[in-house]
Amino acid sequence: MARLLSIGAIIGVIALLLYGGNTTSPNEEQTERLEVSGMAETNSATMIETGFSYSPALASKFGLPPDDAMQMQSPLLGAALQIKDGVRGGQICLLHVLFDASADVRLPTDSQMHAIGANAGQFPNAFLTRPETEIRRHIGDVDGMLANKAMFRYGRGELTEAITVGDDSGASYSSMPLDGYHREFVPGVSWLAMSLNCELAAHEDYTHASMFLETSASPSEMILNLHVDPARMVELRIPEALFDGMRESLVAAGDHNVANDPRAAQASRFTIISSE
Repeated sequence: MARLLSIGAIIGVIALLLYGGNTTSPNEEQTERLEVSGMAETNSATMIETGFSYSPALASKFGLPPDDAMQMQSPLLGAALQIKDGVRGGQICLLHVLFDASADVRLPTDSQMHAIGANAGQFPNAFLTRPETEIRRHIGDVDGMLANKAMFRYGRGELTEAITVGDDSGASYSSMPLDGYHREFVPGVSWLAMSLNCELAAHEDYTHASMFLETSASPSEMILNLHVDPARMVELRIPEALFDGMRESLVAAGDHNVANDPRAAQASRFTIISSE
C-alpha cells in the first residue's frame, strides 16, 4: 500500500525537500522511523509537516521502502506537500515535485536557482533584513526569472483540451514564482518547488491535481497569458492520495492564516553578537 511520508520539524534538504522522519499511512496511526539521506543545510524556518509520495523508480534511486511506492504518470517521480512557518507569522504551503531530468521543460538557463525572498527564513538569506538598493534589485530580478514557469491546476476532473484559466469552471489555478529549481539535483532527477494557497490545496471537492510546465517547443508565455494546453505542455499529475493524506493539516494551516495576520511583528531570525 502506498504511504505518505509525514516529516516534522527537521533540517531542510535542497531547499527543504527530503529529510529523515516518521512514515505514516493516511489510513494507519502507527509510525516507524525512516532515514532519508541528503544534502543538509541549516534553516531557521520551522517545518510543521511534510507529506511525500513517490514512484517505484524513485524508491529504487533513493533507497525508499519499495512497498510504499505508488505508480505515477511519467515524467513525475515524486511529490511532496510541505507546511512550514513563514517568517512573518503565517504558514506557508509548498508543493515540491521530482521528475525525470530528461523531460523537456522550459526553465531559466542556470542549472539551479532559488528565490531569495521566498526563502527568507533560510540562511544566509535570513541575514538580509534591510538590504541596500542593489541587492533589492537583484532579489527582484531573480523572482522575475522564476515567475510564470509553472501553473498548478486543482479540479473536479482532468484537463483534456486547451483552455484559458478563466474559462475552466471546474477547477482553480495558481501560478506563483518558483521557490526554486534544480535541473538535475541528483543524476536523472529534477526538482522544483512552488508555493500554493493552503485553502486551495485543502479543497475537498477537487480530485485532480496537476502542475503544467512549458516545453522548449511551447508557444512563448503560455503561463503568463493564463493559457494551459496538455498537448503542448508537460503535465505532472500529482497523486490525489497526497492531498487526501495532508488535507487535515492543510485545512489547519489555512485556518491559522485566517486567524493570524501574517503581517504581525515577528521576532528576529537571529541574535546579533558584538564585542560590546
